[in-house]
Amino acid sequence: MKLISSANNKLIKEVKKLSKNSSYRKKTNRFIVEGLREVKLCFDSDYKIDHLFCSNKKSCNDFSIADINFVQKEIMNMITYRETSEILAIVTKKENSLENYIHNENNFILVLEKPEKPGNIGAILRSCDALGFSDVFISDTKTELYNPNTIRASMGALFRLNIYEDKKDRIINFLKKNNFKIFGSLIESVKKINEINFNSKCAVIMGTESDSISSEFIRESNECFKIPMTGNVDSLNLSVSTGIILYEVMNQRKSINFNR
Repeated sequence: MKLISSANNKLIKEVKKLSKNSSYRKKTNRFIVEGLREVKLCFDSDYKIDHLFCSNKKSCNDFSIADINFVQKEIMNMITYRETSEILAIVTKKENSLENYIHNENNFILVLEKPEKPGNIGAILRSCDALGFSDVFISDTKTELYNPNTIRASMGALFRLNIYEDKKDRIINFLKKNNFKIFGSLIESVKKINEINFNSKCAVIMGTESDSISSEFIRESNECFKIPMTGNVDSLNLSVSTGIILYEVMNQRKSINFNR
C-alpha cells in the first residue's frame, strides 16, 4: 500500500479530472466510484479497478488489486462528494454490444429513450435491480451512463445490470429480430397499464423526462399504454413512472418474493 500525502499527487489530480470532466472520462474510458458499498459492488461485478484510494486502511482489506493507495483524510475529503466516504476507485468502463446480448430468464428488457437526467437514470437502475430485472437498453442517450450522479443515485445497481447503449433503429431491429413484443408508455394512450399482458417476452419503452416516446417507437409498438391518474397533475417523474410499470410487470409475472 502506497501513501499519498500531497494534493499535488499525479493520481489525485487524475481523480479530480475524472470526477469533473465528462469528455475526459469518455476519452480515457474510465470513471470514478465512491463509497465502500459501491466500490464492492463494482469489484464483485468484475469491473477492472485500476487504482484504489482509502483513508481507512480497513476499507481496503476486501480488495485484491495491485494499486492500493492510503490517502490522508483531508485529501480524501477534497476528492470525494460525501464527507463520510473512506474509499474511492478509478475504474475502467465496460462496453456491452447488442451482438453479444445474452438472453435472461425474465425475457424482459427496459428501454430508455434519450434519458436526460443522471439522477433519474440512476434511480431507474436501482428500481430495476430491486425488482429483479437485469436488462436495460438506452437509446440515443443525452447523458453519460457513468456520470458520478448516475452512479450515486443507482446505489451501485448500475454495476449489477446488463446495460446496452445504442441507436434507436438498431434497438428496434434487435427487438423485432428476437421476437420481443414492444409496449410503449404513452400518456395519450387509451389503454391502461393493467390492461396490458406483460407475461410474454417483451420490452417496455420509456420516453424522456419532457417528451413521450418517439414516433418510430410508437409505430413499432405492439401496444401502447398509460398509467391512469386521478389528481390534477398530468404526468409523473420518469423514475417514478418507470418504477410503477416495473412493479406491474413483476406482479403480473408473480416473481416477487416478499420474504426478504
